[in-house]
Amino acid sequence: MRNILTKPWSFVWGGFLVGLAEVLYFLKYETPIPITTGLAKMFGTLEENITKTDFITRVYSADIHWVIVGIIAGACLVTLIERERKTWVRYPLRIALLAFLGGAIFGFGTRIAQGCTAWHYLGGIPAMSLTSIIVALVSIPFAYLAFMLMSRLNVGGFMKHQEVKTTVERCVELEYQIDTLSYDPEHRPYKDPTRLIFTAFFILVFVSAIWTAFKGGATNSIGELPWVEILLKGLVGFLIGFGIAKSGFGTECAVMAPKSLLFKPKHFEAMKVARITQTMFTGLMPFAGLLVAILMFNLTILFTWIVLGWDVPVVVEAGKYKWGFHRGHLIGGPLLGIGSVLMIGCEIRTYARLGMAYLTGLTALPGFMLGYLPYTLYKDKLDEIFFSKGFIKEKNMLELLPDNPYIQYGFAILYSGMLIALLIWAIKKGSQMAKVTPKEYITKSTDEVFLKGLHAENRIS
Repeated sequence: MRNILTKPWSFVWGGFLVGLAEVLYFLKYETPIPITTGLAKMFGTLEENITKTDFITRVYSADIHWVIVGIIAGACLVTLIERERKTWVRYPLRIALLAFLGGAIFGFGTRIAQGCTAWHYLGGIPAMSLTSIIVALVSIPFAYLAFMLMSRLNVGGFMKHQEVKTTVERCVELEYQIDTLSYDPEHRPYKDPTRLIFTAFFILVFVSAIWTAFKGGATNSIGELPWVEILLKGLVGFLIGFGIAKSGFGTECAVMAPKSLLFKPKHFEAMKVARITQTMFTGLMPFAGLLVAILMFNLTILFTWIVLGWDVPVVVEAGKYKWGFHRGHLIGGPLLGIGSVLMIGCEIRTYARLGMAYLTGLTALPGFMLGYLPYTLYKDKLDEIFFSKGFIKEKNMLELLPDNPYIQYGFAILYSGMLIALLIWAIKKGSQMAKVTPKEYITKSTDEVFLKGLHAENRIS
């Protein structure tokens, strides 16, 4: 048990915890986990409690989001258990600025795409949402363009699922310079002005949201929301944060991974991508983890719909305009892909990285707030531009089928079967590419698989 708790996990087990969180939330609220609007409301508490402005609160009322609090707490607990806060990870200023820019791009993208990657990938794809599938597909090429930009800026070596000190120290011994860019034994994080400034902002947001929770009046504040719901939302977030922090689980890197099978090692070397990242991508590890989470939620939806008679959850926010798929999704999807890569992780992963004390998580946070501002300041005009004209009225793929329950049930079962087949393929192909057994692929962390490959190389040489 000590080894299980103190060592990193595989993406498969990280995906299991994230999927479990989605299932628990759905069984209570019959909807996927909403996240991004909750962050906007937490930013709104700064305006209500401190600045007395209404740049954000004109659209989003000030409130606390217990799921986000739980994510941060779950990731923080992992650092305590593993005895490794990520303050030792040294990022140059340009990485911090890219994360800030990525947060701003991603934040605006969530408003235009009507949800973050977690909402569309972890909620929409399991619910057979055509919109979410399109958002995912259009985000992938732009995520790769952002990845290419990072390599051109000579920061491709910082693009990792997670930083584990023992792994980096082993790479130092072997003189793998690309894998050791973030390691500097002389680094003193608490003397870094960039870290101190952005840490202060994070603490300010967090304390302001907690103050709003205790003073009451907001929808999710203590006294307004029953304790059982506060605990449930906190638990859901805790499972997500714990799973991400233990494995490095993320959404955007997951959908990018299959394309890496087309790349040759020299291509990665030309991009100066860390070797552990090559192992992760070509081993399809984040893709397998994402599929586990998606499949768990999808099977739950299938059971509650066919057996219990529940409705299939709708992830499209129709609002004033009733289009299920509109031009906003085509614009917002690319923004989500670009922002995720620049932040070195999607939004939920950034919350976990906040809890782990990554500098990129700290700098991306105010970027999110900046990204929300164009939408809150010009909401009516942007709604008219992006949402008033669409392509499809239907909200999910089932609505495109004949109104016959047996046809729809059959399609849904085939859809689930496709997800199962993809997961089996990912584990088989990934374990083959990583040169481990399927059992090792499922049970060992990315770092353990990577180090095993290094040891094998050095024995041969």
